[in-house]
Amino acid sequence: MSKKELMLLDWMRKVHQLEYAHCFQSISFSHTERRAGIWAFILSTVVAFTYRFPFIEQPWVKEYLLPLILFAVAILTGYQSFIRPGEKAEKHRELGIEYERIRHEIEMILTTQINNPELDDKINSVKSRWDSLKTMYVRESHYNEAKKKVKSFNKYPKELNFLPDNE
Repeated sequence: MSKKELMLLDWMRKVHQLEYAHCFQSISFSHTERRAGIWAFILSTVVAFTYRFPFIEQPWVKEYLLPLILFAVAILTGYQSFIRPGEKAEKHRELGIEYERIRHEIEMILTTQINNPELDDKINSVKSRWDSLKTMYVRESHYNEAKKKVKSFNKYPKELNFLPDNE
């Protein structure tokens, strides 16, 4: 394998890691949005039904507990309104898909017999496409999880293996 092909393989590994990292981040935001929505629904339903039952006579329930529950509902719905985890989940999902497309493009380059000038054009095409992505940060834990998953495939050589050792 030539150095350029090894470099492409290294890029493919990095893109594969970013693909999974964004997918993991998307799933995390989706779960967060779902949990916040479910808890807001449950808590607001509890409050709604407590007012319908006159047998709750403890003053602390109406004076302290219900306002506290309503405050929690306000926090949860405010979180969904202003942080917008659902939108963030969708953006990360779309980025994951775009990284997958770039990875497939690299796979096509690596599996096709291309002469050197064409290879350089294809490499530049991949690089410009990758550089033009408006990517978002992912949590370090999601990136590390993605890196571990990609490493478990045992398909990629050692990181930066295409560079000569300068010792």
